[in-house]
Amino acid sequence: SHLLGSFLGNITHEFRTPLTALSASIEILMEEVGELTPSEIQELLNSIHLSTINLENLIDNLLEGSSIETGRFHVNPHPGNLTIVLNTACETMDPLLKKYGQRLIVNIPPDLPLVMMDGRRINQVLLNMISNASKYGPSDEEIELKANIKNGFIEISVGDRGKGVPELYRNKIFSGFVLNKDDNGRMQKGSGLGLSVSQTIIRAHGGHVGVRDRAGGGSEFWFT
Repeated sequence: SHLLGSFLGNITHEFRTPLTALSASIEILMEEVGELTPSEIQELLNSIHLSTINLENLIDNLLEGSSIETGRFHVNPHPGNLTIVLNTACETMDPLLKKYGQRLIVNIPPDLPLVMMDGRRINQVLLNMISNASKYGPSDEEIELKANIKNGFIEISVGDRGKGVPELYRNKIFSGFVLNKDDNGRMQKGSGLGLSVSQTIIRAHGGHVGVRDRAGGGSEFWFT
């Protein structure tokens, strides 16, 4: 009961943030559109676009979480170009990263082989990991997306420069567990649903997912 109450509270917060930004931007456009400069209008449209992306990703995670709970979850893998999926995720998250002055460094080999995957769901995993790297990493800092071939699998990793994940919690965070407070006693943002859904998606593909320390500080979330 306590976990359910905490989850619902966090989900409500996650919905409220983009909805508030969406409502405010639309209200300004409706009331002041004749007085705004083209650059101001573009800024408001960017805010609306970003809020919509956040809502879509949150709803996707909720729908997947529901299908997992009711046993209706399945993936539909077929040979696909992972580079296209990676680039699509990067383009989707670009407005969010720009908002916080963050930059995505992409290191993908030019000759990645085709892989058996459900492209839509792998894209969802990437959005979850890049979004978390932005959320828990510092502003005006680089986030690195890498791809490497290892033992017949392709490993994808997303590295940030945040405070990292303590060893004690590295398995729990993929089960929907959320740290309520950081080292300074402040409440953490997020429901934990994104990583839980991501783990289910990757396991359904026969892969693995995890987190490790990043050289130079921060965390590196990875999946195969």
